[in-house]
Amino acid sequence: MSIILEYKLHATSEGMKCPTWIDDGGYWYNPEDHTYIGISPDSTEYYIPDTVTKLTTQQLEDRQVAIHKKTPMLKTSGFNDTEMSEAEVQTTIQDWVKTNG
Repeated sequence: MSIILEYKLHATSEGMKCPTWIDDGGYWYNPEDHTYIGISPDSTEYYIPDTVTKLTTQQLEDRQVAIHKKTPMLKTSGFNDTEMSEAEVQTTIQDWVKTNG
C-alpha cells in the first residue's frame, strides 16, 4: 500500500529535484501552488515531513477536478488533444490509484 502525497520540488545546487522521500512522483502539476502528486510506501522507515499533505483517493479526485476546471486535462487521440470530461478526470485518478495505491 502507498501514501498519496502532494509536494513541491526541492531546490538543490544541481537544480530542482523531487524530494528523496517520494518513491514515484511528478504527477499532475498544479500551476497555482507549484505542487505535484507522488507516492511513498506507507511502511517507510524514513522521515516524511509532517507538513506534507497526505491525500485520500477522494481528496486527490477533488484536487484534480478543481485544477481541471482552471487548467483542463487533455487526452491525446491520434494527432489531436481534446479536453477530458470531469468523469474522465475522475476515472484517470481512480485508475492511477488502483495501479499505484
